[in-house]
Amino acid sequence: MKKTILLAIIAFACLLQDASAKKIALVIGIDKYVPDTPTGETLTWRNLNGAVRDANAMSNVLKCKYQFDVIKVLDTPEETTTKGLKEAFKWLQSNTSANDVVFFYYAGHGSQVENSRHFEADKTQECIVPSDAYKGKQNYILDTEINAFLLSLTNKKALVTAIFDSCHSGSVSRNAITAETPVTRSLNHKFPDIKTSVPKTIPPATRGALIISAAQNNETASETVNTEGLPQGAFTDAFLQAINASPSVENVATLEKRIRSLLRFNGKVQTPTFEGQEGRMNKALFGENVATSDNPLLFVEKVNSSSGEVKLLGGAALKITKGTTLKNDKGIELEISTLDGMTSSYAKVTSGSLSSIKEGDAFEIKVWAHANHPNLVVYASKSSLSDIQITSIGHDLQSLKGANFTFVKPWEVGTHTLAFNESTSQWIVSNTCGQQKVIPNPNPAVVKKAVSGLVCDGNKSVKLFVNLPLSTDKYKLLEGEFEESATKLSKNSIEASYILGGFYEEGKLKYAWTLQSANAQSEETKTLPTFADPVSVNSQSFKYNLTDQAQKIGTIKKWMTLRSPASMAFPYKLCLQDLDNGSVIDGGKIYEGQNMRLAFQKDPALFARWKKRNMFLYVFMIDNDGQMQLLLPFDFSDNKSDNILEGYEKDVVPVDLEGNYIEFTVEGTGVDKMFVLASEEAIPNPEQLFNVNGVRSTRSGVGGDPLVNLLNSINTNTRGLSMKERKVKAVWSISSVTFESSLR
Repeated sequence: MKKTILLAIIAFACLLQDASAKKIALVIGIDKYVPDTPTGETLTWRNLNGAVRDANAMSNVLKCKYQFDVIKVLDTPEETTTKGLKEAFKWLQSNTSANDVVFFYYAGHGSQVENSRHFEADKTQECIVPSDAYKGKQNYILDTEINAFLLSLTNKKALVTAIFDSCHSGSVSRNAITAETPVTRSLNHKFPDIKTSVPKTIPPATRGALIISAAQNNETASETVNTEGLPQGAFTDAFLQAINASPSVENVATLEKRIRSLLRFNGKVQTPTFEGQEGRMNKALFGENVATSDNPLLFVEKVNSSSGEVKLLGGAALKITKGTTLKNDKGIELEISTLDGMTSSYAKVTSGSLSSIKEGDAFEIKVWAHANHPNLVVYASKSSLSDIQITSIGHDLQSLKGANFTFVKPWEVGTHTLAFNESTSQWIVSNTCGQQKVIPNPNPAVVKKAVSGLVCDGNKSVKLFVNLPLSTDKYKLLEGEFEESATKLSKNSIEASYILGGFYEEGKLKYAWTLQSANAQSEETKTLPTFADPVSVNSQSFKYNLTDQAQKIGTIKKWMTLRSPASMAFPYKLCLQDLDNGSVIDGGKIYEGQNMRLAFQKDPALFARWKKRNMFLYVFMIDNDGQMQLLLPFDFSDNKSDNILEGYEKDVVPVDLEGNYIEFTVEGTGVDKMFVLASEEAIPNPEQLFNVNGVRSTRSGVGGDPLVNLLNSINTNTRGLSMKERKVKAVWSISSVTFESSLR
């Protein structure tokens, strides 16, 4: 019997929407797949135990926690046939209007369908399996059909959230079994090759939808026993625990990490996927606005009372290091003691009680790194002068401008420098030949005389950099911000990678981080930005802009210097294929006008001792402006190495984004560094982690970004088995290649 629940509209609903908008849901749970009358099928059909319970639990949460207006639940064999599901899809489509909040949930079997004409490397399509699938005749619903269904809802300008608790559900489905395995939401069946050309479709997540899947497209989705001793989907159980333990308006990125930590605690190896654009991931489950923190949250995966350690979801990918400290809302503080790969770490309690911590608890980063292990060291000189006095000095010196006397910015090459020596409280004029002169004060006449007396290489033209110090007040502001960050504000300019340079421009006193020339040509840090956008001293966000820029540069530097564990080196590196002559370029010089394709190149020596693990691959680029761009996965495409590298048979494999190659023509000059990160475990929210705005709004030099067309070129009943806890370093590897483009 169909169950449609009508609820009163709650006047104080969290979501801002027009008066006619509603919350509407379609919830499906299928347990019964074995027909009452035996058929001639040779398939090993299995019923499920917990999918209907999942659906009803989800319906209850929608009603009680989220106040949905209309909830249609399908949970009987008669309702969940192929025809019944497709009719329900049409019901949801016809009852959805603009601005509605729409939720779709599926729990049941899933499988993969062979399609030798599919553009994807694995030549399979995922599907969900209706209750009458035993009848054969393609009684399943393909991922392309589900994709079209979800797009029809986003096309109506509805806010869509969809959850699939099924095997292979990273591409929408649940997995296959053998007769020996326990009950699973999957089928021991290989559907026949459908031999159908599949058009490239638009991922619903790129149209504002949030798509949540219980497992990757090559994983099983396991079942568990819930706290009441009843069978339930492991993902749905963790999902319900997570949303009941969190505020109703917790953002999705945080919810994902909370769910993953609970799954790990229960010994489940599946990796749920959350597909949503950055703006959607920063909102709550159904699109509500939430307050966000600049610091990420780490979630407790396991509490080990014997060792006194807490295992956390969050590792090197978040740029945390040994010594990073965390705190929770109970006042308990932790310190990271060991990093375990890209996604996990261990911590010790430094304040509070270990017994008060439980699995799924959230900890916010308090201090990013121990003082002895900063991501970046910077220096800024200070004086006892006020902002007004320092601005006045810069303004008065502008009177020296003339045909042979100009001023340069901190990152530009000059002939002379005027700077304040903090230790002696003196002003000093110096030149590029190493000569210098102490002056009593920085008034124009005194400065001009000192500059004229310091002639270097017979150069009569003066290009003066006036390095204005910070006022004491501004220095204290920065000092306070850096105390709880991964950036160290050093008292010694020699050990600093970046110097804060002050200068006067267009009537304003400005400051900018500038890379020390001694660090500029290091191979490891060659693509670090030479400077960051200047910040006006009168800006309300002065300290926040400068500390944010330093944090970004520190993160980039961390990636530049990150090294793989000695025991693990992924045997494929990035390279470029010259499309005109077929040559492979594995780093170094490339030239304007060359037509390139990004590819993976096998390292035979590393490949010979590699164990062929199926890894998650992430390809990203860092340019001279300090901008990070994620290239793979693109628009939530598959990023497992078995598929991307086509079975590891070829020496050179193009980076394939589900049928699209990354191709571009080299333009202009510059240096860009590309990375391939291989991880045994999926990194949560890679679109947010690797897509980071740079610290410079414009690129200097000729021709702009040498890879400016890079992204634009892309045509546009187990549900699993438990695993014993083991403290073993998670497998991951990172490598990079630098390309320096120049004019021919």
